[in-house]
Amino acid sequence: MYLTMADRNFLQYWLCAAFPHCYFLWNYLSEKFPDRYEWSRKLLHNNKEQEGTPAYKTVSITSPDGKEITILLYRYHAEYKIEGKELYQPYLSYHAIENLDNDTFFLLLPVVDVMIDYENIYKKMWQDLCQRLSETALPKEYVKETAHGIKTGLMDADGAEDEPSWIIWQETEESLYGAMWWKDARMITLFQKYSTSGKIVLNKYITVPEGENAYLWGKSALSRWISCC
Repeated sequence: MYLTMADRNFLQYWLCAAFPHCYFLWNYLSEKFPDRYEWSRKLLHNNKEQEGTPAYKTVSITSPDGKEITILLYRYHAEYKIEGKELYQPYLSYHAIENLDNDTFFLLLPVVDVMIDYENIYKKMWQDLCQRLSETALPKEYVKETAHGIKTGLMDADGAEDEPSWIIWQETEESLYGAMWWKDARMITLFQKYSTSGKIVLNKYITVPEGENAYLWGKSALSRWISCC
């Protein structure tokens, strides 16, 4: 299984699995690559020990600050751990990854905190992405829209007036679900992002009790909700 942006199947999987919160990008790639998760189907065959649970493959990277980052590649989404601890909020600066090779750059891009030196990277990020994407297996005619989708999703919250503090993901064999944390309202939105069966599940809105850790409580609530869907 090739873990390189030069492999078209992995690239189209990665762009959707790593950036499901970039709605314009995700919708655009869904239209252009209806078989976008073809690469991840191999996970079912190569991870027999994970039968009965969502299959995944791991890849480890040493971050620019010397910490070990483990990426869990699931069928429909990706998760991160840093030094063994779950990472659900960005922490790297864009400048920390801008000189890395293409594969490492894109693998770390989802955990970049775009608010660090926002003004300076806002102008150059789109150009950087266009250049890097043109060196991958992405068809040339998709480069500009894909770069726009990544930049918009990471830096402009896809045009939203506000945005959640974080989004976490969980999946089943046929669906991808998420939980968004709205800090000011102490509210979590549970939602379905993707389903191979076409089954539609309506959003659910829940208030996190005072004194609870929002992340741990939301993760547990998401699991319970999925089991009832």
